[in-house]
Amino acid sequence: MRLFFLFLMLIALVPGMAQERLAEAKFHEGSQYYINGNRDKALSSVNTGLMSDPGNQKLTELKKLLEEDKKKEEQKKKDEEKKEKEKKEQQKKEDQKKEKEKKDQEKKDQQDKDKKDKEEKDKEQKDKEQKEKEEKDKKPEEKEEKKDQKSKEKKETPPEVSEKLKDMKMTEDKAKMILEAMKNQEVQYLQQNKRKATKPKDKGKPDW
Repeated sequence: MRLFFLFLMLIALVPGMAQERLAEAKFHEGSQYYINGNRDKALSSVNTGLMSDPGNQKLTELKKLLEEDKKKEEQKKKDEEKKEKEKKEQQKKEDQKKEKEKKDQEKKDQQDKDKKDKEEKDKEQKDKEQKEKEEKDKKPEEKEEKKDQKSKEKKETPPEVSEKLKDMKMTEDKAKMILEAMKNQEVQYLQQNKRKATKPKDKGKPDW
């Protein structure tokens, strides 16, 4: 009778021992995966071990550690994504700012150029108007001078001479040109005679 009870107790203990061995094996397997950086396989081994022994303290603590580590990793990934997003937005703002500054500078340069061109045109127009005014003021004086010159020429020419020129069918200007030419010839003639008179006399020849 005692042997029968011992046999029954042994049969009841064997499955529990097998479950503990499996849980222990999965704990070590999961730990090794975790050390090697393979968190997913580690969590899978822990879950398998807990299925055979749900109350296993080692597996429960390892699972908690893996889940916390997974949360930290996910949070770290989110923080990095957020940081990268902020960095891109900051870069975008800087690019937009640079583009705006570039456009503002181009606009300012164009305004300065337009202003300079306008000033040059205004100056040219002013100089032109001043020149035209001076020429306009000068023309009446020139007209008056020409008029006085013609009047003077008319006064200098006696009426009888004008009549004779008409008879000869010769203009006053042409007559003046002829007179001027004759005057030049006369001057040349006088100069030649003067040069001959200044030559030294030959002593061996008579004065006549």
